[in-house]
Amino acid sequence: MTRLDWAMAAGLVVVALCRLRYAVTLDLLPDEAHYWLWAQHPALSYVTKGPIVAWLIGLGTTLFGDTVLGVRLPSVLLSVGTGWLFYRLGQRLFSSWCGVATAAVAAILPIFAVGSVLMTIDAPSVFFWLLAAAFFWEGRENASGWPWAAAGLAVAAGFAAKFVNWFEPLSFALFLLHSRRARSNLFSSRFLLLLGSAALGLLPFLAWNAAHGGVTVDHLLHRGGLREPFTLQPKEIEQFWIEQALSLSPLVFLALLWAAAVGLRDRSPTAPSLFLATLFFPVFLFYAILSLHQAAKANWTVTGSSAALLVTVAYWGERARRSSWARLLVGSALTLALIETAFLHGLGSGLLGPKNPLLRARGWAEIGREAEGYALLSHPDFWIANDYAVASEIAFYAHRREVFVPNFRREGTQFALWPGYRPTPGSRALYISSETEGIVPTRLLGEFPKARYLGGAWRQWNGQRIEYFRFWLLSGPDGAYNSSVSPGGGTTTSRPGLSSRSRSWNQARAGGSP
Repeated sequence: MTRLDWAMAAGLVVVALCRLRYAVTLDLLPDEAHYWLWAQHPALSYVTKGPIVAWLIGLGTTLFGDTVLGVRLPSVLLSVGTGWLFYRLGQRLFSSWCGVATAAVAAILPIFAVGSVLMTIDAPSVFFWLLAAAFFWEGRENASGWPWAAAGLAVAAGFAAKFVNWFEPLSFALFLLHSRRARSNLFSSRFLLLLGSAALGLLPFLAWNAAHGGVTVDHLLHRGGLREPFTLQPKEIEQFWIEQALSLSPLVFLALLWAAAVGLRDRSPTAPSLFLATLFFPVFLFYAILSLHQAAKANWTVTGSSAALLVTVAYWGERARRSSWARLLVGSALTLALIETAFLHGLGSGLLGPKNPLLRARGWAEIGREAEGYALLSHPDFWIANDYAVASEIAFYAHRREVFVPNFRREGTQFALWPGYRPTPGSRALYISSETEGIVPTRLLGEFPKARYLGGAWRQWNGQRIEYFRFWLLSGPDGAYNSSVSPGGGTTTSRPGLSSRSRSWNQARAGGSP
C-alpha cells in the first residue's frame, strides 16, 4: 500500500468512528427495528427483502447484544468498505485524485451519509454493487477467471440485500456491447462464469419463495403498482423527481444526470465513463418508468447512483480545473449538499419543526418503557401492536418482548409466517396503538370483546410531540372486569396529553403495592 492508501484508510476509519458515535444517539427507525426482528428468526429470505440485512444484524447483536450499537455497527463498517471502493475504483478508472474526491463527496451527500449510519438494505446493496464493479473491471484486464467469478458472487450477495442488484449483469452486458473487442467477452466462458456465480444468489430466494407461495413476488408487484392498470399519474412523476433530487441534493443530482449522459458518449479504449453510465441508467430508468404510475422511493436508485457519482466527480472535477463557472457550480452544489446533510444530522433541525426527518428515530425507547409499565400493572398474556412498525419497536425497546400484530393484519407481512396469538376465554392482551382514531378495531374486539383504556403517552423529543400512543387492556368473555365499548367499535379515550403515569404504576415500578 502507498502512503496515500494508508492516509485514505485512516481517514475512513476516523469518519466511521464519528458515525458510530452519532449512530448510538438515535433510536432505531421502524424499518431497522423490523429487520432486527427478522434477525431473531433466521431464514433464507423474507417477505419483502433478502436475508443479508437480517444476517448482518444478527452478527452485530451477537457481538454487542440487542442494542442500537449491535444493530447499526454493520452499516458503519460497510461504509468503510464502500468508501474504500469509491477510492480504488476512482483511482483505477480515472486518477488517485478522483478516488479521494469521490469518497469525500459521498461522505457529505445526504443519502450516502445517512445510509452509512442507519442499518437498512442500502448499505450492503451499494457495497456489493461497487465490489462487483471492481471485480468486473479487474476481469477485463486479467486473463484468469477468478475476477469474473468474484464479480458474480458479489452480485449474488447484493441480490440478497436488494433485489435490484441483479440489474448489474445487465449493465455489464450493455457495456460489453460497445465495441467488437469487448463483445468477445460477452460471449465468453468467463461471462458465463459470472452469470453462474450470480445465479447462486437466486437459489435461496427461489427455494424460499417456492415454499411460501411466491409471497415476495406478490409483494414486489404490489409495491411497484403493477397489480393495477398502468396509468400516467403526474403527481407520482413529480414526487419521484423531487425525492431523487433531495436525496442527493438538487444541484448534485442535476450534475450527476449530466455527467452520466455525457458518459454514454465515451468511446475511449477502456471507456470508464461509459462503464459507469451503464451501471447507472438501467436502474434509474427502470424506476423512472415505474414512477410514471407510482413513485419509487428516494433510496431505490441509490445503488446505481453510487456508480454515477464516480463519473460525476471525474467529469466536473476536470471542468472545475479549467473553468471558473464550473468551480462556482461545484462549490455551490457541495455547499448545498453539506447544509442538507447537516440538517439531517440534527444541526439546526429545530427550524424544521414537525418535518424534521430525525423525529422518526426519536422517542421509541420511552414508548417501550410506557408499555412495560402498563404491562406491569395489567399482567397481559399477549402484547399486540397496531402494525408491524410499532410491534417491532416495542419488541426491541421492551427487551425482546414478543409483540404481535392483530391477526387480521398479518397477511402480506412477515408476521403471517410466524406463530400468532390465540385468544382463549379469559386471556388478556395489552394493545398498543398509534392510530389517530383512538379506538380498538372492531375485528380485534371480535377476538377480545372487553376493552379497558389504560392511558396514553406521546412519543416526543426535547418536549416536541411527535406521535400519540394509546394503551388498552383487552380480554375475552370471561375477563375479570367490565368496560364500556363505544358504538364506533372502540373504547372512549381521554384527550391526548403528556404521559401521566398513575400513582399505582409508579408504586409498582418502585416495588410498592399498586
